[in-house]
Amino acid sequence: MVLLKVFHQKRIRALGLLICAIVLALMLLYPVSRLYLSHQISKLPIPWPLLPSSPSSPLSPAVNRQPFDLPPEYSFVPPQSPNCIRRFSAKYIEELRDHAVSYCSPDSRSNITCFHSHAREDEADSFCFGRGVAFDASKSKFSLDCSIRDLTTEEEGGGLVPFGSIRGYWYNTGPPNVFNHAIEIHQAAAHEAPPQTFLLLQREGETNTWHSLLEIFSTWITFDVLRMSGDASRDNEAFFRVPEDILDTQVVILDDRKDGPYFDLWTLFAQRKPLRLEELAGDQAAIAAIQNANIIVPLAGSSNPLWQPDSEVQQCTIAPTVSVFSRRVLEFYKVPDPPVRQPDEPIVVTFIDRKTRRLQNQTTLFEELQKRNPYIVVRLIDFAAIPFSEQLRVTRETDVLVGVHGAGLTHSIFMREGAGAVVEIQPQGLEHYGFRMVATMRGLSYFHVHAASKSHDLQRRDGWHLNDVHIEPERFMDIMEVAIKTMYSKGLWNFDVN
Repeated sequence: MVLLKVFHQKRIRALGLLICAIVLALMLLYPVSRLYLSHQISKLPIPWPLLPSSPSSPLSPAVNRQPFDLPPEYSFVPPQSPNCIRRFSAKYIEELRDHAVSYCSPDSRSNITCFHSHAREDEADSFCFGRGVAFDASKSKFSLDCSIRDLTTEEEGGGLVPFGSIRGYWYNTGPPNVFNHAIEIHQAAAHEAPPQTFLLLQREGETNTWHSLLEIFSTWITFDVLRMSGDASRDNEAFFRVPEDILDTQVVILDDRKDGPYFDLWTLFAQRKPLRLEELAGDQAAIAAIQNANIIVPLAGSSNPLWQPDSEVQQCTIAPTVSVFSRRVLEFYKVPDPPVRQPDEPIVVTFIDRKTRRLQNQTTLFEELQKRNPYIVVRLIDFAAIPFSEQLRVTRETDVLVGVHGAGLTHSIFMREGAGAVVEIQPQGLEHYGFRMVATMRGLSYFHVHAASKSHDLQRRDGWHLNDVHIEPERFMDIMEVAIKTMYSKGLWNFDVN
């Protein structure tokens, strides 16, 4: 019995020692297991925020949080027609950059490089950059020492245009007309002097909003391409550097038109005051400095893709070139974005009050529109009577822009993107889609209606361009109320449609 009792005591003692050993082992292994678990969690292929954690969690400090890319669906771009991509995406600028050719033979002291776009199907559009230019005051012409060479078969097959085949445009614009007017190409002695850059402008007009702004738009494209293009004759240095070359650039006006309301926009490309050609020819100090200079003959206004074609429906919803142009003009005039409309503020309807091709009974029509629609405020604005900077401010504050077909509707370019509507009243028989295209690219709703006109000959500019138009009151109310109601759920508004 004594031996049995001793045996049981030894078993209990051994069991107690075993339990103590297990507890001690667990205490020693806990930190190791904690580190191992933390390491394994850090390797999980899912973002850490999906796992439960808190600032007090012992696992949180040991995790290395790594960012992950957005799912590819967020990079989706709505499909565009090849025509839209060719004309309004960055491809338009890149094609100009990639189709550049030097026309002067290697032994020439000057150089002419022209850039070509095939955005239109029938012909190429071009602009040019010249180096090594002097100025002949006796002839009021810039002169270049350049022997024009023939392009190779491979160059022409690659989309490059022979110098003599570069096209001109209406109103005596485009490179051939500028060269004939103000540039003489010949063999001449070289001069050593600091270079200057001269932008040579032959304008279409000075008062028409559409014509004037599109040629400024095209000139801007010209400079963007020059900034993107390396000049092989200058160790691949950009043809035009920003901001360095802006300080050394002079705008020279070749036409005899008045300045016009958009004239100050030409200082976007040069900080000097624009000069007329005759002013330059009479400045002996300036002439003395024009040795080994550069010239830029820009894309003509009528080469702008917005002209090509305006007689066909286009569904171009993404147009970075147009958006960039809009933003640049607004920034130049320091026009701020207006605050978001508050729910109790009215929808602003702006009618472009023209001097010609007017809407008959327009005052009565808009008074009735105001009575029928309590959520709007109507403004009839003669844009021609106020400075362009003020026109832009009015446009930015407009929700629904209304006008009879004409250049005033160009202001739709500067409306708040994706936040408005455009109503175009066209003379009977006219099918013009330019402003519809602009509205679509700017994310604006677009509506048009045809109105009666005395002239049905749409080819005669002295006919329908001057005649007033007439529309029945109910048809006018119908289209206007549709346009106004598209605004009911935009911004902070929340009106019932009926």
